Amino acid sequence: MPDECFIRDETFIIQEKFFRNVIELNACYKFLRAGPRKEIIFKPEEVKACIITCGGLCPGLNDVIKSIVECLEFEYNCKEVWGIRWGYRGFYENFPNHWMKLDKEKVKGIQNIGGTILGSSRGGFDGEKIIDAIKKRGINQIYLIGGDGTHRGINQLRLLLKEANIKCSICGIPKTIDNDVPLIDRSFGFNTAVQESIKFIDSAKIEAESAENGVGIVRVMGRFCGYIAVYASLASRDVNICLIPEVYF
Repeated sequence: MPDECFIRDETFIIQEKFFRNVIELNACYKFLRAGPRKEIIFKPEEVKACIITCGGLCPGLNDVIKSIVECLEFEYNCKEVWGIRWGYRGFYENFPNHWMKLDKEKVKGIQNIGGTILGSSRGGFDGEKIIDAIKKRGINQIYLIGGDGTHRGINQLRLLLKEANIKCSICGIPKTIDNDVPLIDRSFGFNTAVQESIKFIDSAKIEAESAENGVGIVRVMGRFCGYIAVYASLASRDVNICLIPEVYF
């Protein structure tokens, strides 16, 4: 890769966007920017990576799987990438073909398919059995795609790997349709959720206008945040009142 494609180690992202003075800038939270580094820890020919999708479905899961596989294969020339089926349980339960070899041909066109080609499940975290599977397979890179529960598992797995003195990197990829992850422009699946919500708003408007004193109510995703509701309302322009969890009503 050309040098300009790499992220310098001292590059960071700041939490706030506006500052009144230099003191506020220096005191704000700063986070190291993610991306490819020029110095790598693992030799590409020694990489044994695996990808897992956990929790509920979200638009764009197959896009993420495809991007990871192609990046490892094309950019870093890694030869061994596995997909683990059915979430955390796929590490140790004996599902048919629960360890699926992935390459550019296997992921070709999957971005046009809904769901996840690896399947998904909730729970199933058994640290001891997962560590045994990692040892047995010689895995040294793990890419876990999931929500807050999945990432709690990632933190626990990190501690277990350290305790077992296993050299293995874990990359947690946040899966939230709600767009409630700071420091990024938008989470994958969010735009699709907004587009689909607009269709429901249009239908509710037609129903409301076809009845005397009609009222249309649309409830959209958003456990603790109202990004989908707000963006869909702004895009539709047919919404009179938008309620969001962040503002008491």
